[in-house]
Amino acid sequence: MRVRPFRPEDAAALAALSAACAKGETDFVLNPLWETEDELFAEFEHNGISPEEYLLVADGDDGAVAGLTGFLRRPGALAAGLYAPIVARAQRGRGLGGELLRAALAHGEKLGIKLVTAGIGARNHAGYALLAGTGFRPVRQHFLMRLDRKPKPPRLPSQEIEFSVATPEAAEAVLELYEECGFESRSLDAMRAMLADPHHATVVASQSGRLVAFAELETHWVRRVWVAYVWVRGDLRDRGVGSALVDFGLHREFERGAESALLLISPANRTALRAYEKAGFRRHRLVDVLERGL
Repeated sequence: MRVRPFRPEDAAALAALSAACAKGETDFVLNPLWETEDELFAEFEHNGISPEEYLLVADGDDGAVAGLTGFLRRPGALAAGLYAPIVARAQRGRGLGGELLRAALAHGEKLGIKLVTAGIGARNHAGYALLAGTGFRPVRQHFLMRLDRKPKPPRLPSQEIEFSVATPEAAEAVLELYEECGFESRSLDAMRAMLADPHHATVVASQSGRLVAFAELETHWVRRVWVAYVWVRGDLRDRGVGSALVDFGLHREFERGAESALLLISPANRTALRAYEKAGFRRHRLVDVLERGL
């Protein structure tokens, strides 16, 4: 079989392959999760890279797409997420998964990637063994949680709290909150750009004119929204501010056409886990996260 770079005409077959693998727990990988061609292209556009450079495709003997792998990262970043090798059912048992993974790791070195992270469903034993056998090591677990109904209009936790959609003019105040979280570094210009990006939605909670919480949603997939970051100042935690703010943001996106929402959360974060379950999220998959240096 031949492993080659992605071509735009591959998109429909890759989206179908991704969607099929996402349905079963024994096949599940965290990336890719595309359900449509538009989602494939939107993900790469959102990250500022091209699928032609980062995706690899395997052709079967009949010329049809047999599998895929590749990477997702920001331009120039040293760390990347792996599109774990997925193989069409009819092509399994022939070593194609290993061939794809070896091709991906070699390609990653050419791209200058130094650290690779992959997410594998906890019941995808074959995928886990494939990664572990090539030097990946487990580092943590996450629940992938899913919401499939529009949240009820949120109730404000108190009359002192106001919810709104953040604009680029609020970049400094949002960045101050963001930096308290310990997330990946972000400059003020990057925050302004993110707040102006139509593929993001950041909602904030204010108390007496002071920002006290924010929730950042990724909306590059129109039908499925990702809850990316949520943070509440320490003196207002455990008062329902964060969950109500997420409801506010998601209700707005469902009104605009979203049909579901996704998020990742550590099983150890029991307080947030209970809050999201109360809001209607369910535990969709348990995911093992593995890493390897190149």
